[in-house]
Amino acid sequence: MPMPVPAPGVIAGRAASIYEELLPGIDARSQNTVATANTRITEMAMQDLYVRVQYLAQEMFPDTAQDNLPRFGVMWGVPQVQPSAATGNAVISGGNTVVIPAGVQLASNAGPIYTTQAAVAIGTSLSASVPVEANVPGAAGNLVAGAPLTITSPTGLNINLNAVVDSAGLSGGADIETDAAWQSAIVQEIQTEPAAGDAADYVKWAKEALPNVQLAACPPGACGGGVVSVVIAMTGLVAPTAQQIATVLAYIQGKRPVGAANITVYACVLNPVNVTLHLNPDTVEIRAAAEAALALSFAQDAAIGGTTYKSRLETAIGSSDGEDSDEMSVPAADVPAPTLFSLNVLGTVNFV
Repeated sequence: MPMPVPAPGVIAGRAASIYEELLPGIDARSQNTVATANTRITEMAMQDLYVRVQYLAQEMFPDTAQDNLPRFGVMWGVPQVQPSAATGNAVISGGNTVVIPAGVQLASNAGPIYTTQAAVAIGTSLSASVPVEANVPGAAGNLVAGAPLTITSPTGLNINLNAVVDSAGLSGGADIETDAAWQSAIVQEIQTEPAAGDAADYVKWAKEALPNVQLAACPPGACGGGVVSVVIAMTGLVAPTAQQIATVLAYIQGKRPVGAANITVYACVLNPVNVTLHLNPDTVEIRAAAEAALALSFAQDAAIGGTTYKSRLETAIGSSDGEDSDEMSVPAADVPAPTLFSLNVLGTVNFV
């Protein structure tokens, strides 16, 4: 139920009408009268009260709360997904029999710093793949394959060594879950009642298993006949690792009803959807805004086995800053996920 705050002057006008009704001949609307001063004091006090009541009404319900959102998250067991650090491998080359110890710092041209997670020896092949992790969690730590890295410490390792991100890139970095997404997750939890092991329960258990399980699905077409298939995607819309799949499966096995079906947890299959755009005007800043709008649209509409709607992408681009008009030639139509386990993600954005 909305709790509107009266517009300025409305409360004072009502108070003036009461003055005029109860005390005929009194002037409660002109400046510099006691009655007028009283009406304005009344309005100021009542405006504060209305604003406070409106705030309390908003904070009473999880679908409108802002300051109380953490409390609802605790009450319903839906914590806010925390930021995660990008991980992957760097290929370091250039030194025969050099040992790259754990803890070596590597800097990217984009700014983030990465740390090697294990000691690796560069043998006669003159290169080695070293696991690294971003020092600071967040999406900024994700890097494409081939991105150059510079060894910054210890400084003695800089001699004749080169480092680049390997062919898989650095991924998995994600920012903290937005309040809007967290609120949606809380509301979904409230609306989904436990059902002793139905599809919604398996989705819930998958998300409970690890804090960075962003999406989970239990496709009806992949369940039945004693089989339950759970598909997951991690924060940042990336596929889970084998260890993450094992962790989710073990958690679900501990939650499922006794004697329940055979359960398998699968990694989502990423399906990049390329986009080709013509922008007017076409500038570097507007291109960046359009790409950011597309990335946000894919993130908001992400659904395993779902469909990417062209109209949604066009609406997102149209709302980006600076552009007067645009034309999207690719995709030419809506893009259904090719399989039940597929997840549409933003691919390459081309500008023509």
